[in-house]
Amino acid sequence: MLLNLKFGVVNKLTGSFLIAFDEVGKDERQVVDIGLNVKNYTKKVHVAEYVRFVAPHAAANTIYDEFQHNQHARGAKHVRKHWEYSQECFDIIKAYGTKFPEALEAVHDTTGRKSKAMHSL
Repeated sequence: MLLNLKFGVVNKLTGSFLIAFDEVGKDERQVVDIGLNVKNYTKKVHVAEYVRFVAPHAAANTIYDEFQHNQHARGAKHVRKHWEYSQECFDIIKAYGTKFPEALEAVHDTTGRKSKAMHSL
């Protein structure tokens, strides 16, 4: 199922996504995690029913990069690591976007920018 989202939104939304904001009446910035946290590449953990990590040695459903550099060392088609998402995960993302459109918009607006540990509103 396609959700018509910008490239990278699903990847960001299914992990941890921190938002910092100023709240009226509080001196310190507030921080909330609006990500679904069904995967964490650094810790090598994921919720198996929703997402799985596919490494280069996996035979099925590979994604290829067309490398223009160092083609002799890797070959013209290099299999890269990637995440695969279940239909249930997409259903959750769709429901999340329907219930919290401003959260989905915040993630969508930061896609394509330099990756940061925390984003500001």
